[in-house]
Amino acid sequence: MNRCDSHRHPPVRPRRQRGFTLVEMVIVVFMVGVLATLAGPMFSDFIIQQSIRNAAYELMSDLTYARSEAVKRNLSVTVSKIGTGTWAGGWKIAAGATTLRQHPALAANITVTMANASVAFLLNGRASGLATFTIDDTAGKASIVARCVSVDPGGRPQSVEGACP
Repeated sequence: MNRCDSHRHPPVRPRRQRGFTLVEMVIVVFMVGVLATLAGPMFSDFIIQQSIRNAAYELMSDLTYARSEAVKRNLSVTVSKIGTGTWAGGWKIAAGATTLRQHPALAANITVTMANASVAFLLNGRASGLATFTIDDTAGKASIVARCVSVDPGGRPQSVEGACP
């Protein structure tokens, strides 16, 4: 036996390959593409619906704030749209000449309609009249449900699903 033979390394076994093959990757990318194509329109409707719900709750929050400030300050507090545009362009809350809070414009795909340019809360917290806001999407898609924010004569705002009556 030769000295070199005793120090030989065992035969090298080929290593097992790890990872994905190109065919597997192409199939997965194709399946993800198909799922994204199917889910895309539903997801965009979901985003618009959440924007409408968010706008309704922000408006309700500001109406509640205006009511509480009217009682706290013992003054009439007014919520009015900013400028001559629509309510979607933003609104402000004012006690006389003092602006208490201002809300920025809503997303471009949201509309807010109301017959009046302002809502006034009297010093006892009651609203000076009925106020109803319809919040909807600008495209008018049938799959999107509008929200109605209304203020009762007692001054309490509420939000319900669906257009205002």
